[in-house]
Formats: sequence, structure tokens, C-alpha cells
Amino acid sequence: MKRYLPHFLAALFFFSLLASKFDAQHGFSELAGFGQDYDRPQIPALRELEIYEKPDSTGYDGQFYVQIALDPTLSDPALAEAVDHPSYRARRILQPAFAYALGFGQPWLILQIHSLLNVASLALCGILLLRWLPAVSWENFARWAACIFSMGALESVRYSLADLPATTLALATIALLDSTRGKLAVAANALAALSKETSLINAATFLSPSESEPSTFKKRLLHGCIAGAIALASLGLWMLYVSSVFPLTVNASDNIGIPFAGIYRGLAESFQELAASGFSDRYFFRILAIAGLLFQFAYLLAKPSPRNRIWTLGILYGCLFLTLGDAVWRGYWAGCRIALPLTIAFNILLSSKNKAFFWSSLVLSNLTVAHAIIRWL
Repeated sequence: MKRYLPHFLAALFFFSLLASKFDAQHGFSELAGFGQDYDRPQIPALRELEIYEKPDSTGYDGQFYVQIALDPTLSDPALAEAVDHPSYRARRILQPAFAYALGFGQPWLILQIHSLLNVASLALCGILLLRWLPAVSWENFARWAACIFSMGALESVRYSLADLPATTLALATIALLDSTRGKLAVAANALAALSKETSLINAATFLSPSESEPSTFKKRLLHGCIAGAIALASLGLWMLYVSSVFPLTVNASDNIGIPFAGIYRGLAESFQELAASGFSDRYFFRILAIAGLLFQFAYLLAKPSPRNRIWTLGILYGCLFLTLGDAVWRGYWAGCRIALPLTIAFNILLSSKNKAFFWSSLVLSNLTVAHAIIRWL
């Protein structure tokens, strides 16, 4: 058990951060991301609850998902005004529906459960990562910690978002595939799509041949098509229902654009702001985040491993990262959340043969871990 002591201490550190978000009056509702300055009305079920609202803030996206969790059938007409992009938010139904079910329809329980679902996802993610990063060396612990305390993971927990649960389900899908549990892998893949629609690209991991159980490309292609079709059908049927309630939109705003365009503008703006106004953690760490993610993607491209499903997952989200638009980089942590599978894949696959290269690459490409922790304080 001594070999897991660093992981245990890391867990204690995380739970100390988590404890700072609790108070007896509001529970863990600070993690729902409500802000005092947001001018949209709240649905009646929420107005009856004691919730934490961050002073001098408009809040963040979790405040919309938790209101959907209070009515996952979308039958409350107040949702149309309470949620900023109703059809866009409502398509990510897995966490809201799960919170509603676990809370037995009781608003206070639903609020608390939804606020803590990402904590459970982080715990499951940490356990799954031990499959690829067993507790046998300090290098593996450092990789593991860089995943758990990454900006993408901690921000998803801090605001009760869909990114970490979707990533955890992607890892679960790969673990099930590697264990030749194909049917369960298909189910996990479909759940990931209901968690976040970008998870539809995960079906490509079914095309990678297993090193332990080789199969023909034709068989893998069939399996991947079935997995993709089931995930698409699951999300499509739900979106069909959503479209009967809210006008259907493809995207909330300029989240996706021409490859590298959003990255370029994000970097240019950051350098301009730092030159004009001095140090700003937002713009300084945005530069570090983009540089780190570019390095992580470049490393995976330089070390192709198509027989490794983790590598395939990283490449998929590396390609997605290149297309992220201006809306994402305004708060760069959104880009880190979306690219979380890329970061995890890099941290798992980074070679430790050259110790100097390993440690410098791991640290320098994950510098936003420091900012992720600071933002919790």
C-alpha cells in the first residue's frame, strides 16, 4: 500500500480544495457556478433553494446545466429564459438526468448531487489512469498528478461542467475495448455522446487494433461504425426531442473556426494585453496553455502509435484543439477543458527514457496546473 501513498496525499490535497467550497447554508452549490450579477431569471424550482452566488460575477455555464437537472424533461417554460442557449445546453443531458435520478426529483438533493458529479468523475478518472500509469515510479505519479490537477479537469469540477465526465467515459470506453468488452465499450461511448456532443469523434478509437487482441481492419471498421451509429442515434433522438421544445442550434457561438485562427488571435491578444497593461494571469497563462497544448499535440504526431487507442484519442482531440474559436480562448481554461483528452494522452505516452527531456516536457507543457490550483483558492 505504500506505493499509493503519494496518490493518497494528492487526494487529501484535492479534498482540502473541495472542502473550501462547502458551507452549511449552501452545501456545495458554489460548484454550480452561479453569479450575483447574471441578469437572467431562474426557474421556480431553483428560486426556492438557498444557493451560493459569487459576488461581482455573472457566474459560469454550470448554472445552466443544474437548472436543466431540476427539470430534465425540459417541460418548465421558464427554462427558455433561464438558460442562455437552451438547445445547446440541453443536448448535454447525461449529467443533469443522472443528478435528477439520484436526487429522486428533490431539488436540494439534485443541486448538491449535480455539483458533486464531477468529483465522482475525477475519482473514477484517477482510478482508470492507474491502468496506464501504475504506481511503480515517481514518473508515473507525476504523469497521474498532471492529469488529475490539470486545468481541464479542475475547471470542470469547479463549475460542474460536462468535459471531465465525457473524458472519463472516453477512458472507460478504451479500457473496456482493451479488455475485449466490446458491448460495454459501445454503451460507454454512447453515454459519452450524451454527456458532450464532441464525444461522437471517440468512435474512431474503435478502429485502432488492440496490441493484445489483433483483428482485421474490416472487423474493427464494422465495430467502429456500430459504436458511432449507436452514439449518433442516441444523441440524435435526444436532440430531436430537444428540438420539439427549443429552436435547435448547431453551436452556441464562435466556438469552432478555421484551424489555427482562434489560436493565433488568442496569442496575439495576449501579447498585446501584456505589453499594454502589464501582467495578467489570464493572458500570461493563456500563452502557456496554448504553447503547452501545441507541444503536446506535436509530440503525439512525432511519435505515432496507431495501435494505441490512447494515442488515437489524443490525436482526435488535438485536431479539435486546432479549430477552437475566439469564444473558447476568451477564457483559456475552456480550451484546456475541451483538449483534456489530448493532455491526458500526452501525459500517459510521454517517454521517460531520457529523464531530462521527460521532466522538462512534463512540467513545461503542464504549467497551467499552477493556475488551476490558484483559481480554486
